[in-house]
Amino acid sequence: MKDYVIGLDLGGTNIRAAAVTREGEILHRVKIPTEVPKGRKRVIANILKVIETIRQELKGFKLSAIGMGIPGIIFFDKGIVAQSPNFPDWIDFNLGERMSKDLDVPFYIDNDANLAAVGEGWIGAGKDFNSFCMFTLGTGVGGGIVLNKNIWRGEYGMAGELGHITIYPDGHLCNCGNRGCLEQYASATGIVRMAKEKSQIPRPTIVSAPKSQITANTIYQSAKKGDTYSLEIFQKMGRILGIGIADIVNILNIELFIIGGGVADAWDYFAPSTIEEIGKRTYRVTGERVKVIKAKLGDDAGIFGAAYVAINELS
Repeated sequence: MKDYVIGLDLGGTNIRAAAVTREGEILHRVKIPTEVPKGRKRVIANILKVIETIRQELKGFKLSAIGMGIPGIIFFDKGIVAQSPNFPDWIDFNLGERMSKDLDVPFYIDNDANLAAVGEGWIGAGKDFNSFCMFTLGTGVGGGIVLNKNIWRGEYGMAGELGHITIYPDGHLCNCGNRGCLEQYASATGIVRMAKEKSQIPRPTIVSAPKSQITANTIYQSAKKGDTYSLEIFQKMGRILGIGIADIVNILNIELFIIGGGVADAWDYFAPSTIEEIGKRTYRVTGERVKVIKAKLGDDAGIFGAAYVAINELS
């Protein structure tokens, strides 16, 4: 009987999952609402529902293990969610132990950005590299660092918080309590904030629209039409991302940086500034070898990463 694992991506809005073979083939997909406002019990019930739906669909196959990505601080080796922005009541919650009560297969959890990096390293943009760094640019900025084919979690599982590299010591206040974090300038939220700060500019431009109408997508669409101020926002965002990447290059001498997340759609408008800034802030011999590329797996990166962790733990 051919076996498979399940890779789960637990988001604040949806639970996305897929049955994945050891070769990286997706056998079946499921997506349902997470229903966070209905509480922890409902979320767990929905996770179990997704798993059972897949098992019923693949009765002729054997489920061997399950991996799941969750945003926040995760203790991978203990199965504990220490803190998650999408699940505020999951404080030091032993999700692994809870799930074991209803499952007859191993269950693993990790930070969702870490798993996106793992997925890209398995069958995506990083598959031909031993070491690389991935940025996920969405509502916030997540990150994952892969060193010698292994995710680097640090001593306590909290490594890779790339969105909280300090760019401006006295910059905008971040939700983490620090000021001037990369996330405040290179995320969709940061892009919108920078646009709203320009909203008083007395010219026909996207950023002079009512603040309630400004979104990351409208700024992107305006940039595509050549709007000067929208282009300036993406250029600034690109420079700041380049500063963060240059810091990592100078510390770890990593050559490949993969950029994913929804903001990556605006690649043409920020990437040139990013690459230029990296060159300015690194030694020539390291900077000229740096490759900055787009992620290949899109929203599936986390699913593949979760599946890979489950497969790897079984080996």
